Amino acid sequence: MNKMIVRGATLAMALCLASPALVACGGDSKSDDKTEAGSTATSSKGAEGSGGTDGTGGSDTNGGAPAAGSSPKPKGSLKAVKLPVPGDLSGALQDTYFAVAGKGDAKRKRENVMLPKHVLFGKVTGANGGVQFYAVGDIGFKNDPVSQQDGPHVWKKDDSQNSWSYVGDTGGALCGKVPADLVKAWGKSCN
Repeated sequence: MNKMIVRGATLAMALCLASPALVACGGDSKSDDKTEAGSTATSSKGAEGSGGTDGTGGSDTNGGAPAAGSSPKPKGSLKAVKLPVPGDLSGALQDTYFAVAGKGDAKRKRENVMLPKHVLFGKVTGANGGVQFYAVGDIGFKNDPVSQQDGPHVWKKDDSQNSWSYVGDTGGALCGKVPADLVKAWGKSCN
């Protein structure tokens, strides 16, 4: 009986911690998510593709290391721009999150990864010409409230990559994983 009470209390606490994640980062209860429920990830390396500048691409399995031929990391003065969320971004973020969070846990299935919510998307361009794209959002596994806490989560890629790298969860502190200029462009604060 005591074990059931402890499990119930833990579940209730996890739900309470998971829901206000973006509010703690200066967000509000309105969703910035413009993705569609049925979106999927596809590669855009072909002639009609964007060369990795939009939301396309699957998971990055190289641990976030830039691919060969990657553009330089943005350095010097940064120009940050909030961009509209591409319709295909949701699936790419789900795939990348699953590649990391589902690793080694047979109970976690790709079809149980939630669509990212409260998604923000943008890019940072450095004085050296380097470009990196960032996406943040709340994500986790359905029926696993513990996986849904400590957000929002962060993904990034440079303009020559077709795959996103999962940076991790922020614990509510966006500026620890996203350049402060971009956080400001999103209308959020680092406090």
